[in-house]
Amino acid sequence: MYRILTVVVVLVCGSTTNAQVRLVHKLPNGIASTNTTAIKTDQTLTIAGMNVETGATQQLVISSTNGNRGADGKITVHHKIDVLKADVTIAGQQLSFDSANPDAPPPGTAIDSMLDVFKAMSKSEWTTVHGPDNRVLEVNGRDEALASLPEAVREATKALMEPKYLAQQANDQMARIPTQPVSPGDRWGLNSSLRLEAGQTLAFTAEYTYEGVVSYDGRAVHKITAKTTDVGYDMAANAPGPLKYVNSDLSVADSEGTILFDNELGRVVSSRSKVQIEGPMTFEINGQQLPAQLDLTLENSTTLAN
Repeated sequence: MYRILTVVVVLVCGSTTNAQVRLVHKLPNGIASTNTTAIKTDQTLTIAGMNVETGATQQLVISSTNGNRGADGKITVHHKIDVLKADVTIAGQQLSFDSANPDAPPPGTAIDSMLDVFKAMSKSEWTTVHGPDNRVLEVNGRDEALASLPEAVREATKALMEPKYLAQQANDQMARIPTQPVSPGDRWGLNSSLRLEAGQTLAFTAEYTYEGVVSYDGRAVHKITAKTTDVGYDMAANAPGPLKYVNSDLSVADSEGTILFDNELGRVVSSRSKVQIEGPMTFEINGQQLPAQLDLTLENSTTLAN
């Protein structure tokens, strides 16, 4: 009841030149690639004098195959989850999932139902349709993996699987790479949001800096550093459950991030981010206000395998 977040179902040799460079996303016809992503969350929510601790890790291997770009400039990419592993701890209860053994007996906890969600997600296949500028226009089929789950579960994850939201998430990732030519030291900002379960949202403001050319895996890539500067929290007024949101004053206690972009491939080949969020919050239950204190750390890393 008091969870803010459970699972979120992503160098040396500095450049010595000030010459501008244009970084360009590419989606060549027929190319297949694989991304490995690790996601980690650690949270302590102190509410009514009690610490409620939540932790989760996910490891995903996602393969993608480009179609052929049409006369209208659009191209469709097919995605598939090949590997999904997860470990979750909520208020002392633990469970693990491995797509290599999806039917392993549940541990017998109050959160065992999450295993059904992981099992369904591990079979996910979906497509993204990209326009001439490679931005995502459509996301199709991502929610189909959950179609067999109980209605209550589907409703709880509906907002997380909304096609327009998923397209915006993909385009926000793409927007980390500047469209204008840049020189070392150039900076730009980006606002983004992350939906959580039960009608909750985190809104972020981040600043990016182009650092220049570095060596990665034997080739020259372009390094961008990132720092989250502001964060906000909101919960929908009609969110399920008795706990209602009143207000908060969250801030970024710590933040770091690095993006490595291969301009020849037109791809991000490595990215990592970490942000720690702290601050007071106020909730309400049955007309009584409950002061709380949040300490939440989100980590995400993605590597292009090929």
